[in-house]
Amino acid sequence: MAVAGVGGTQSADNSIKSMTAAFDKAIEKSSKITEITTDKKVALDAEKQRPNG
Repeated sequence: MAVAGVGGTQSADNSIKSMTAAFDKAIEKSSKITEITTDKKVALDAEKQRPNG
């Protein structure tokens, strides 16, 4: 006897959609973190290269 909500194509599709959404969100956050840290590194590098006039 089948148990409702367990197995089957529909629950597999829903699981895949849920995992895809979670991965998309994680990728978006990771991208934003990379953007921020890159900007900060560029600013720091530029500051280090200024002459001590």
